[in-house]
Amino acid sequence: MHDPLRKIDDLVSALEELRLHVGPTDLKVGEKRVNGQLYISLANACLRNRAALLYGGMGANKTTLVNLLGSAFTGLSFDQVENLMITGHPEQTEEKMLGFIDPRQWSCPPATTSSGPSRSSDRSGSSIRLGSSSFDEEPEAIQVLWTPWARSRWKVINEINRFPSGKQNLFLELLQKRKVGYAGETLDLGDTCYFATMNPDFSATYPLDEALLDRISISVPATQPDFLAGLALAEREGEIRELAESLPRLTPGEFESLPEMTASVDLDSQVELSIITLLRDFTLCERAPAFDKTQLSGGSKPSRGLCAGCHYFNNPEVCCWQVDEGLSDRVRQDLRSYTRAMALLLGLADSETKIEVLRTVAPYVLWHRLSPNRTMLERPPYYGARRLLYAKDLVEKSINRTLNERGEMNMIFARAVDGEISPMEAMEELSGYDDPIARLDYARALERMV
Repeated sequence: MHDPLRKIDDLVSALEELRLHVGPTDLKVGEKRVNGQLYISLANACLRNRAALLYGGMGANKTTLVNLLGSAFTGLSFDQVENLMITGHPEQTEEKMLGFIDPRQWSCPPATTSSGPSRSSDRSGSSIRLGSSSFDEEPEAIQVLWTPWARSRWKVINEINRFPSGKQNLFLELLQKRKVGYAGETLDLGDTCYFATMNPDFSATYPLDEALLDRISISVPATQPDFLAGLALAEREGEIRELAESLPRLTPGEFESLPEMTASVDLDSQVELSIITLLRDFTLCERAPAFDKTQLSGGSKPSRGLCAGCHYFNNPEVCCWQVDEGLSDRVRQDLRSYTRAMALLLGLADSETKIEVLRTVAPYVLWHRLSPNRTMLERPPYYGARRLLYAKDLVEKSINRTLNERGEMNMIFARAVDGEISPMEAMEELSGYDDPIARLDYARALERMV
């Protein structure tokens, strides 16, 4: 079997040479610089049952890029992958997306016995046995013809915010259960790559549900081609469909091997601690029920005055008051998965720079899930619009604090867990740290050890 990572490198080069994707190297990991839109999409293709959202205006190469990658990773032609895609609009129906009842089953003659026909159908479509005093018998299964999109392991939802909220619930169920149901029948989706694209708010768009946003694992902005990219695209020598035939393609075995290769990337204790602490920095709140900000609703949010008078309020190094939401445990899983995938793609699987990979990946995992403090977001350099940069700055503050100022605090807690000092000694030492993690996490964990 060929090395799939080498083929992915060849694919990146071919996309640029054929002018099928040209973008700035806006993603920096250590000494490496790559295009974020492309490499985050590639990282998602290395995983399964994660959903990547490409967000940006019309003509930003969102849908085309995902379909080009789908062609390369699945071995299908560009037209075949494009035909699998579903596009949002209010009149899109479940039958068009998922499947429909096979009408041929109703024209088949019913099974017969010596006493005549044995089954018929009631008006609800459930089969019942004739000549029997009981109607509790198991009905015959309804045959559903599933659409190619439902059966595909490369699912693209184009313009997801053109689906109204009722239709969005379908995708929420799909990402949550990894199966779909129709007419009483269920289709197991298996391990699948999910991609969605989204335009800014237009007259025909709908807000995305918060629960659905939490199940979108990562989101990357897709921007219009800049001046240099425009010049490069002007040199494209053919139609996209024709050029796509020249792209390297992974074999089915290579495509199947990617999740295992990604899972084999080890994350050191520094990365694991930074991930957990990052979540707690956004989630801990001593005024929330159970100190858990994910339980806040309505008017009891930081933006609605919850933090007034709190001694952490207006401290720029503390994250909790700067966003309304806490973060679910799904964020922890996504941070670990995409850190591994990006390290694998960049050839950093065996290096000690994975903390830098986490710094790069984390803002893209978080920014679509958070509602920033408007007062802070409207200041320079954010100007009310640069939410990703706002998330990057908060991530940087959290990780730096974990690795530096919290170093002694973390060591005290670790020594108590390892039995080198007693929990009471550790609690006394930690009482001198004015840090939400020390007061609301470490101290309470040590109390349970006493």
